[in-house]
Amino acid sequence: MARYLSRPMPSTSNTDTVVSMGAAFGIKEVKELSSVMEESTGIPYGHMPVSFLKRRLAYIFRKHNIHNSDTFKQMLEAEDYREKIAYDFPVDTTEMFRDPGFWRYLRSQLKKLVINGSINVWFPEASSGEEVFSFLIIANELGIRDKFNIICQHYSAERLDEIKRGVLFNKNIQVNSSNYVRIEGSGVFEDYYALVDNVFILKESLLKNVQTVQGYFLNDPAPEDIGIIIFRNKMLYYDKEVSGICMKKLWDSLLPGGIIAIGAKEQIPEISGDKPECLNAKEKIFKKHGFEINWNNE
Repeated sequence: MARYLSRPMPSTSNTDTVVSMGAAFGIKEVKELSSVMEESTGIPYGHMPVSFLKRRLAYIFRKHNIHNSDTFKQMLEAEDYREKIAYDFPVDTTEMFRDPGFWRYLRSQLKKLVINGSINVWFPEASSGEEVFSFLIIANELGIRDKFNIICQHYSAERLDEIKRGVLFNKNIQVNSSNYVRIEGSGVFEDYYALVDNVFILKESLLKNVQTVQGYFLNDPAPEDIGIIIFRNKMLYYDKEVSGICMKKLWDSLLPGGIIAIGAKEQIPEISGDKPECLNAKEKIFKKHGFEINWNNE
């Protein structure tokens, strides 16, 4: 996942002190603010690590020029500001083909996929488009892009709009290109995007069959007939209780024979009443027993 703030956080206090780099939050204050955020948005901010919340709140207060907690709580009452929080609070993925070993392994599995009709691929918390675009390019190079229906879900309408338009953030273009070389792509990375009005945009032809769904995935019904789920290193931002709820919801939505990638930094999941087949212990890729999704090595 992306790095958080590179500068050290100030010492904590229980006041609304504002220092040169942002607000200094005490534990009690962080818990109060996360509770208010959770109540106003339905997203379990109260189940996120305090250290993570401190960093993100400091970032939000600086970016939005907020000087005290009371002002922040008042601003949360407005729907348009809650959308602003939905856009600014999540941590971006930042790189396409991040962890090249994962993408090389996933490509090797996709080559074995038996596709009759089409397969739904769900990105339940697509805070930015890098993972989606990486998947599309790999599928394109395998000649099976049109066989996948991509479902991108997030609670920020603006983030989903950026994904739908194929927006690539300029500062990461060189990193993306370097990662593409590391996965040993069969094309030329620069051929996959264009510069439009000083913004790097993924080629429109790659974005066919990409569907966006606004909403928080734990609060909404899961999409139907999901064959592949990409949810890498997202549960790091939740406590054990919510991580377990996440895993159960995702696992229950997966078709028999389907696979889920949860990321190298996550723990091996515990699934009540089922034992996932581990396809790759390092990258934490698991397969659900059954044959609605078929792989030709079985």
